[in-house]
Amino acid sequence: SITPASHERSSPNMIEAMANWNDNTPDELADLVKDRDTTSDPTQGIRQKYGNVDELIRKLGSDTKNGIDEGEVERRRDHFGTNKPEEKAPPSFFSIFFGALQDRTLIILCVASVVSIIIGVAMPPPGETRASGWIEGAAILIAVVVVASVTSLNDYQKEKKFNVLSAVADNRIVKVIRNGKQQTLSNFDIVVGDIVQMETGDYIPADMVFIKGTDAKVDESSMTGEAEEVEKSSSNPFLLSNCMINSGMARGIVIAVGKYSQWGQIKATLVKEESETPLQKKLEDLAEFIGKLGLIAGILTFVALFGKWAITNYAIEHKPWEWNELGVLVKFLIVAITIIVVAVPEGLPLAVTISLAYSMIQMMKDNNLVRHLAACETMGGATTICSDKTGTLTQNKMTVVKVFVGDRNFDEIPRSSRDVGEDRIRNLFLDGMCINGSAYLEIKEDGRIETIGAKTECALLILAKNLGTDYQTVRDQNEIIKVFPFSSEKKRMSSVIVQNGKSIMHVKGASEVILARSTMMLNKQGNSVEISEDKRHELENLISEWANDGLRTICLAYRDAEAALKVSDASDDVDTGLTLISILGIEDPLRPEVADSVAECQKAGITVRMLTGDNILTAKKIAARAGILTEDGEAIEGPDFRNMTDAQLALLVPKLQVMARCSPTDKLRLVKYLREMGEVVAVTGDGTNDAPQLREADVGFAMGIMGTEVAKEASDIILLDDNFSSIEKAVMWGRNVYDSIRKFIQFQVTVNAVAVTVAFVGAVTNGESPLTAVQLLWVNLIMDTMAALALATEPPTKELMNQPPYGRHGHIITRRMWRMIVSQAMFQLGVLFFTLYGIADLPNLEIPQDDELVKDRVVNTIVFNTFVFCQIFNEFNCRKLGDEKNCFRGVFSNPIFLGVIVFTIAVQALLVEFGGDFATTTHLTALQWFFCIGVGAISLPIGFLVRFIQVKEKPLRLRPADNQPLILREISVGSRKNNRKSSETEFELTPLEDIVREPTFVDLDEIPLSPPKSQITRRKNNWKKAKKILTQIKVVHAFQGTKPISPR
Repeated sequence: SITPASHERSSPNMIEAMANWNDNTPDELADLVKDRDTTSDPTQGIRQKYGNVDELIRKLGSDTKNGIDEGEVERRRDHFGTNKPEEKAPPSFFSIFFGALQDRTLIILCVASVVSIIIGVAMPPPGETRASGWIEGAAILIAVVVVASVTSLNDYQKEKKFNVLSAVADNRIVKVIRNGKQQTLSNFDIVVGDIVQMETGDYIPADMVFIKGTDAKVDESSMTGEAEEVEKSSSNPFLLSNCMINSGMARGIVIAVGKYSQWGQIKATLVKEESETPLQKKLEDLAEFIGKLGLIAGILTFVALFGKWAITNYAIEHKPWEWNELGVLVKFLIVAITIIVVAVPEGLPLAVTISLAYSMIQMMKDNNLVRHLAACETMGGATTICSDKTGTLTQNKMTVVKVFVGDRNFDEIPRSSRDVGEDRIRNLFLDGMCINGSAYLEIKEDGRIETIGAKTECALLILAKNLGTDYQTVRDQNEIIKVFPFSSEKKRMSSVIVQNGKSIMHVKGASEVILARSTMMLNKQGNSVEISEDKRHELENLISEWANDGLRTICLAYRDAEAALKVSDASDDVDTGLTLISILGIEDPLRPEVADSVAECQKAGITVRMLTGDNILTAKKIAARAGILTEDGEAIEGPDFRNMTDAQLALLVPKLQVMARCSPTDKLRLVKYLREMGEVVAVTGDGTNDAPQLREADVGFAMGIMGTEVAKEASDIILLDDNFSSIEKAVMWGRNVYDSIRKFIQFQVTVNAVAVTVAFVGAVTNGESPLTAVQLLWVNLIMDTMAALALATEPPTKELMNQPPYGRHGHIITRRMWRMIVSQAMFQLGVLFFTLYGIADLPNLEIPQDDELVKDRVVNTIVFNTFVFCQIFNEFNCRKLGDEKNCFRGVFSNPIFLGVIVFTIAVQALLVEFGGDFATTTHLTALQWFFCIGVGAISLPIGFLVRFIQVKEKPLRLRPADNQPLILREISVGSRKNNRKSSETEFELTPLEDIVREPTFVDLDEIPLSPPKSQITRRKNNWKKAKKILTQIKVVHAFQGTKPISPR
């Protein structure tokens, strides 16, 4: 390691350097990094220009111990550049608008409209004049522009919001030294000259030069493509931005930021990859299928119109051909194309995008930073959650409440270091707490203490402070020459210091691990004595007693390091033969809201499991308090789990609720096994070693406060508050996404079926569609953009947690949805055909009988108006998917929905009353308006009555890799909490021995909501760029293949 030179700010040289740091240019400093590989000596550039690293630091006006002056930050940012990436302006409204017009069907429609205008002016069809022949074609063009404009405006707003969220996702916290104090700030805020402290799992925020460190090894594969770790030292000092510290610790000085850094230069040349979420892909397939049916309907409509016209004119009436008849054919073509436009449900992928965008933004308010859109939808199908304990289920406010030191068990925490015992005991005890770790305390101006780093280490530092010891003074007095970092596999860490010319290794870790590796202990006189069997048994009982009280227990120990340093770092013998100093009991209280959140998840059919590195007694106690461990649940330790066969796991896993002392490998095996069973798995993690299971899980949650950068990069969602209750909210939002999409599908399939059927039947029977091209385009706007906006932005409710999870193979269109779709479609077709063929005979509606053209215009206007109001009222019905009777409940909590309804009614009234030849409508009397609205309102009581028809959904299936179905059976049970009877439904796995083999089947309405993920592969970006008319959202996200409201 490199020992930094000492720089005094008061020295003349330092003052001169402080004044002249801006003599360095950002390009010159960037060239130091760029030219590092041009010679065999990476430090050649530094030596030629500055002489050595110490001189570089001096000329940058910085100091290894004190950093830069806070007052210089803005000047440095202006001179050397900012580390914040340049914000790419979102696509302009007009670029999105013109992109929307690239839809092939719309282009054909526009071309046909232009032809219609030309023919209407040059050769008006029968019944038209040059003054009016152009109106319909122009009206269609205007309608197309309106549809594209409304959609593009919506997409433009979503684009801007996504860019804001993307910038948040790239934000990281780094530790720097300024004005002699350690502090944390955003990686966007660092400047050239900053001294940055990094440790295992941290990403390097800018190009830096290594100052000092211990065993610092860096993964530079993201920059160089080389998979091997690179050790950093004075001979290889360059730390490249966006690379990761794989092990050890390092301190460096920033020399290039932002666009001048190596990563910044590469980033500017990258093309961002865009892809779709699983649900978007499935719905686009569904939309394509429906679109093909619409194409067939459009062709049949044209054939029917043309056939009837040809037979009537030439076979029956024997009329001669006239060129003005060409306008009639163009009109037939326009109607057919418009039917295709209406039938193609572009709104399906749009609804997904709107719902995901809305949910993603609102989830930020619930402390869920979504890094991948797919995670929003996948959480709706989650069937099991594997949660960490510390900080997620507990408050992560560690406090030492029990102390055993020097063979003395204190009834109360000692008040000062003198109360600890003899000088030797006191010194070893305080050194072990202060030196062996990288956490630190930050004293705020109001006197508050903010803990930075591992909370267990912070608890020891606070204890040392309360005993009257300044941890920083202890660290300054003892030089650390080697560090063996903590790992989940070893459950311990070690630091070697030189004290009075002698090397001493301080070890800290899990109590049973350290005790097992200790052969000696300090007695009350401070002497090292052998641990007898009786004494070991006594200490083990003490640890068990504290663990049974829910305390985390750790041990402090030491050994002579001379012999230890001769052993290979990879050897397990480095920290054996220890002398036990102390056993500490640390309390981490359960979060008060966790028990209720766990109960909500269990009520929703989700199995919650706790995976922790703690002692099994501590783990069981905490799990029981949280409601995770039940009477029939199983708890197991990691070593036992990893030795089990798959056959044994098949019997254990359905009841497994707690795994203690588990390693990342154990977690990964459990996650893989659960996914092979067909479960949709969510996993939490905070450490570097948690990355594999975070990637393997269907949804990986990283801790925003305690999580390493590696864990965050591997995750799908970052919990900004590290709280389990935020996972519950993520489940609720995920289910809300699915329900929003289903609401929209329920609405759109009904409109599609009715609109196409009415247009086709009317064309066959009357020779023309009762719904004109402009009217159909307005209906298309209602049922695509407007309905997607209204139904995809419903806020979640607690009732979502009363239904079972969707699982991996849920159905997009359920039987209850088909119940509503069929009933509403039958009702609407009945009233519309009655209106079309029988309303003229009703005497009270004041329909003129003397002029056939006027009569047809009035009847067709009533048909159009009635059809639209049927959709408006049915939109209320579609707000509820299940058997809930009140479709108005919560409607005022969604102002977007109400705004869409008001807008639709207002525009519909304008089209009817003032549309004239443009919309092919005419003025309606008050009685006729009452008829249209009244008939449309009948949709509400029909929706109410239909929900009394009992429909049983298909059971949720969990499908293992061998295609043997596992069926989740509904069972009537009491509530888990206090055994109170409850109306909710819970779910259990059918025992393996009771499963009957049967062939795999696929229903026509069954579309997998979340396809299986490949084994531990690096995720691709999940940002959507839609290709159809109403979907134009592009999202900025991470690079090089990384994974990217409270309910009322």
